[in-house]
Amino acid sequence: MNGHGSALIFSLVMAGTLLVWSGGLLTYSTVAQRATLRDWHQMKAFYLSEAGLDVAIHSLKEDPDYMGVDYTDIENGSGGYSIWVGPAQSSQWRVRATGFYPSNDPTAFGYTSRTIEAIVQRVKVAGPGYGVLGERSIRFDSFGDDTEEDERGVRVDSYNSRQGSYGLKESRGNLQVVTNGHERKAVALMGRVAILGDVILGPGSDPEKTLWQTSKTWSWIEGEVRVAEVGTALEPVEMPQLPDGGRLLISGHEVVALEGGLYRFREIRISGHGKLVFIGPAQVYVEEDIQVSGKGGIETAEKLPTNLTLHVKGLRVSMGGDADLFAKLNAPDATVEILGNGDLYGAVIGREIIVRGSADVHYDEALNIYDDALNPARNSNPIQVVVLSWRQLN
Repeated sequence: MNGHGSALIFSLVMAGTLLVWSGGLLTYSTVAQRATLRDWHQMKAFYLSEAGLDVAIHSLKEDPDYMGVDYTDIENGSGGYSIWVGPAQSSQWRVRATGFYPSNDPTAFGYTSRTIEAIVQRVKVAGPGYGVLGERSIRFDSFGDDTEEDERGVRVDSYNSRQGSYGLKESRGNLQVVTNGHERKAVALMGRVAILGDVILGPGSDPEKTLWQTSKTWSWIEGEVRVAEVGTALEPVEMPQLPDGGRLLISGHEVVALEGGLYRFREIRISGHGKLVFIGPAQVYVEEDIQVSGKGGIETAEKLPTNLTLHVKGLRVSMGGDADLFAKLNAPDATVEILGNGDLYGAVIGREIIVRGSADVHYDEALNIYDDALNPARNSNPIQVVVLSWRQLN
């Protein structure tokens, strides 16, 4: 074979190779383009589902009987959403908002959909919240178990987690310490105790007897002390129809991590270095008691009290140890003890409340928009619809 023949064969081989390579490159580019287009459409569908959820929240704010809408087109070729609303619990709704792009026609090129399911609640906004609400009595005791004055003492103040984490510079007294009790020492400040907000005593109280300070040179109240005209109603905890998680017992160095959502347990006990971690916003219902001690405790998503509510139907709650708790603690029938070195960020409701040792209480004003139980009913309260939890279904 002469040189011209070899060159021709080489050229044909190279041409074939380039053809195969360019075809593969074209195929890869097409696949990559389709994948990028699919991701783009999925993102648009997700944003449309969020838009549907916003529409549902606004509609429920105006009309508690709102039940959603069928497919609603945003603009021609821009997709749309559908909304379904059904009851979840008292004053709560389950909302499913589905976004469709480029339309709700499954045969359309690039069709995709995304659904968000949320639990929302319709509440009233009110003023200074019930940071500490003890139906019968409240006791702050910085003496501890050794009956000696603690130099640091107990501090009761407020902050707003929507404006950042807690700090002494940001703390203030926009809270109320409230009891329905009127007996002698229904509110007791033992040792060094500082309450930056107001103290509200039960109807018929004699402030000189109902409020007990030992001594007044060690404890002080920066707000006002007054007697309520009517008592504050505490709603009982009703156990929802949820799967029973049984007894949650965590000890040693065990860590139990749970996603956000609604949970029900028979009881919760945490000791040693054991820790219960909530990755997302959660509401937890406990039929009996909660006992927490040791180093671990309960960890709330993003350390935001609005991300965790503990509803306790039982008669005892003991929050001890060194870990801080970021939550709303709702135990209207229980004796609630906050012990040790860990502070409470959020709010606490109980039958009897005891804060002992060096634990502080920092009321989170962000809870005002979430729960009527923390705020007295007032005229002209604006209505808010707040999201308690949400998840993407597909």
